[in-house]
Amino acid sequence: MALPVSSLIVAATAALVCGVLLFYKPLTASPAWRATVTPLASIMGSGFLVCVPLLYANIGNYSVLAMAVLLGLAYAVGSVIRFNIRYGEPLFQKQNPPDVFERIEHRLHIAHRDAAHRIKIGEAADLLEKISHVALSGAYCISVSYYLQLLASFALQPLNLHTAWIAKSLVTLILAGIAIIGFTRGLKGIERVERIVVGVNLAMIAALVAGLAHFNAASVMDGSWHLRPMGVSGDKLHVVRLLMGMLIVVQGFETSRFLGSEHSQGERIRTMRWAQLISTVIYLVFIGLMAAVIGNTQGDLQSGITAIVALSAVVAPILPALLTITAIGSQFSAATADDAGCSGLLEAIFKRWMPARYAYVMVSALSISITWMTDVYQIISYASRAFALFYVLQCVVALLVMRKVSDVPARRAKTGLYAGLALICLLITLFGIPAG
Repeated sequence: MALPVSSLIVAATAALVCGVLLFYKPLTASPAWRATVTPLASIMGSGFLVCVPLLYANIGNYSVLAMAVLLGLAYAVGSVIRFNIRYGEPLFQKQNPPDVFERIEHRLHIAHRDAAHRIKIGEAADLLEKISHVALSGAYCISVSYYLQLLASFALQPLNLHTAWIAKSLVTLILAGIAIIGFTRGLKGIERVERIVVGVNLAMIAALVAGLAHFNAASVMDGSWHLRPMGVSGDKLHVVRLLMGMLIVVQGFETSRFLGSEHSQGERIRTMRWAQLISTVIYLVFIGLMAAVIGNTQGDLQSGITAIVALSAVVAPILPALLTITAIGSQFSAATADDAGCSGLLEAIFKRWMPARYAYVMVSALSISITWMTDVYQIISYASRAFALFYVLQCVVALLVMRKVSDVPARRAKTGLYAGLALICLLITLFGIPAG
């Protein structure tokens, strides 16, 4: 089907309108919007780029259903995090004032540091909450490598540089730069760039979804709309393990758990729920609309990690370039955000033993090591399994908190749900495999 100029107009208009709204000052100044967009950007940031090629290459036309399962699991785990915000935090909070720290840091560094610093040790739930922060700091180190390996893949793809050592060297240089900036002045100065990148990334998502809607409508009108026959690759158990290894694409909602220094409990619970519901709608619509695009591609389905760039050209010729630029910016932003969060956790975990400047160096050193030991497909699986371990611990924390709080509605149903989720997340930790 020949692409009409209208595809370009629709995509560009959607990007422009969404961009204007996202940078509208009264909106950006709203605490509720900031509390919503932080987890929303984290959920959408990387998964939006990789989910379509990975799902359709491995699960075929069942991709929408598979994504619905992942999103349903994520929403259920999100209910655990929301429970711990409402009922757990009052039990964990220390009453004494926080320590005075050496310098002003990135907002997510401060948020994670203060949340972890306020945990009191003395009971099982408190201790397990602290252990979950250690697990989360490890997951962040893996996710920093994951984001930057994606960045390298998208940055080098237009140059046809697909050699692994070149990509790993680029990631190493970026991490070394982050470590130097973090050691000398902290990552506070990167926050403004991150806010701009988040707005641009969400505007680009709007452009791609709008362009896809137009493409599907035009295909239906001229009778060219069809689905390519694509089945499931491998046996059912293999597919389940692949999905387990893709949990990272819907991860990010737990960020709300660590925004207590900026937002109230009620606001974080409400906005986390909104972020998950919005991302669920966008993901399902996006993956469903991509089926027609894949049906119109010639030859084998492009299943590489950057295949979304080539596939987007079917929608509008300008999208590949814009997606590449956006992918580079969004992955750098996500990496620095998780780097800041991880260093904040480490500063709280090690207290005075590790000032913030050394925490940044430690995070970069660990992420560099992980980068050279994995490839981009393996890191997706490892990141998924690492966050699943954090979710296991949060589920158990919720079960322990429930024993101490008397006014929990639907206690028996929640107990069964959280125990079941702990088991599912444990299975993901143990058995998730790479999708590539």
